[in-house]
Amino acid sequence: MEEWRLLNIEVPELAAMNLAIDEAVFVAKIEGAVPTTLRFWRNKGAVVLGRFQNVAAEVDLDLCRERGIQVVRRFSGGGAVYHDLGNLNYSIAIEKTHPLLNGLDIVGTFRVFSFGVTEGLRKFGLETVFDPPSDLLVGDKKVSGNAQSRRKGIIFHHGTLLVHADLDMLTRALNAPEEKAKTENNGVSSRKRPVMNVWDAIGRRIGIDQVKEALQQGFEKAFGMKLVQSMLTLKEKETAERLYANKYSKGEWNFWR
Repeated sequence: MEEWRLLNIEVPELAAMNLAIDEAVFVAKIEGAVPTTLRFWRNKGAVVLGRFQNVAAEVDLDLCRERGIQVVRRFSGGGAVYHDLGNLNYSIAIEKTHPLLNGLDIVGTFRVFSFGVTEGLRKFGLETVFDPPSDLLVGDKKVSGNAQSRRKGIIFHHGTLLVHADLDMLTRALNAPEEKAKTENNGVSSRKRPVMNVWDAIGRRIGIDQVKEALQQGFEKAFGMKLVQSMLTLKEKETAERLYANKYSKGEWNFWR
């Protein structure tokens, strides 16, 4: 049975470091230094922009400054998302030619990755539907959004799952002043749609660790592999530190458009 590396590594207070770790894993996978990897992580109060988005058109920056919400930009595309400790993020680094994905278009790969989350949430009696190009819905409400980056034959997949996030703050933080949104949004716009927490969908509270365990089992079942708990390599740690210092902690990266 194929084995994938499982990373439970997060720096919630430093969203920029979380993104630096993700890119370090991506780089290591491109270099062939690590196996296929699944990572779980969270941010504490952060807006994460897609790589090509206009920050002024997507984010209420005044509110973020007032509430101490971090604003950072990831290296993958897609729309802006709000993260807090009730939002579980997952990242996957995998070869484009992996048997699960070989020959699929981009939407097809999003659909395949969604199978792991769908299987995991079934453990709580919850059924989700894949909504192209990249969302998972319960009814007509979004519980998970996803984005990707591709480089040198490797796919890096970013996903989010709303477990018990502050949906009011999500709406407010991702609601840029209307006049700015109209005049400055010349990048990739976020797809606005109603959202729902897993807690509300299943009608009871569950812990983040329970969700992680369910998703781990869901990915293993969906993909016929075994996840093995591991840590970052020394080189990945060094790469993450460098990316944090020179890129993700810098305003010129996070606010460049």
